[in-house]
Amino acid sequence: MRVLVVLVAGAILGAFVVAIVMPQLDWSASARPPAAEKRLASLVLHRWVRRNAAVQSNPLAPSPDNLKAGRAEFIEHCAICHGADGSAHTPLGADFYPPVARLERGAPGWTDGELYFIIAAGIRYTGMPGFGAHHPPADIWRMILWIRHLPRLSGQERTELRKEAAQLMEHDGRN
Repeated sequence: MRVLVVLVAGAILGAFVVAIVMPQLDWSASARPPAAEKRLASLVLHRWVRRNAAVQSNPLAPSPDNLKAGRAEFIEHCAICHGADGSAHTPLGADFYPPVARLERGAPGWTDGELYFIIAAGIRYTGMPGFGAHHPPADIWRMILWIRHLPRLSGQERTELRKEAAQLMEHDGRN
């Protein structure tokens, strides 16, 4: 009986927090959440990805052709949010929370399998779409090769990427 009382009280308290307290918080994308919320969300996200991602390495070699194809996919599908060079600096000028992942260091905190899972499945409520239903695995693996290459961009590559991204945005009417 005591357990039932505790469960009912917990359910009532939880309902109160969800219905009364949480709607009073600032949920806008430009607001920074409290540290506890940020830590909890980060912990849950990382555990979810690690639990669901396959333990695998990229099956493709970083050949010039694979890097070129990965670069093209990245520019077309990723640069709009992550920036052509992975810096997350884009002409959108939009606020995202959580912030758009900065990939210029090559996403060292994630394994290849985890990156594949994130790109293929997407992440709800973050603005990160899933590409797995509309892109073959090889395209996703090539994007990962390109992401891993981003820390080694030459100055010339960086300039070319920014020009390509600007041209694509103009062509697509995004600018």
